[in-house]
Amino acid sequence: MLAVLLTAATAVPAHADDHNARAGSYRATTDAGPIHGFETKGDYVHFSHTVSGTINAHGWWRKYDGPATHAKITIWLQVKTGSGWKNLDKGVKTVPPGGGSNKRAVANWKCTNLIVKNHFRTVVDADIVGYPDGDSKLTTKTRTEYCGI
Repeated sequence: MLAVLLTAATAVPAHADDHNARAGSYRATTDAGPIHGFETKGDYVHFSHTVSGTINAHGWWRKYDGPATHAKITIWLQVKTGSGWKNLDKGVKTVPPGGGSNKRAVANWKCTNLIVKNHFRTVVDADIVGYPDGDSKLTTKTRTEYCGI
């Protein structure tokens, strides 16, 4: 029987001095019991520490238990427009759990100027390789940055 994924769909705001966002726990179950508990994680949009004038954000996953070893992480960097949210960049990477530079997907945007203020957020999806899941995604808190699009 296919595993059924129960998800918590909302992001929990991080501490004021922390730029990471966390989604609720995800847990799949089978007739034999729970398997592959994990959490979708991502940081808020911020200026790159390595590429001047560029904003970016990262998405990754944390494993709690079970046999899963990799997840396909998709992250969309979005800007708020008059009609909603517009995707500026999309990053996709299949990674083991953890985070860090080699265990996360990245989305970035080169600012056209550093004068215009815009509102940015990211949406992160973690798809555990080899297991079905729902369509819940982590949406990070909106950040305002001086970054022209």
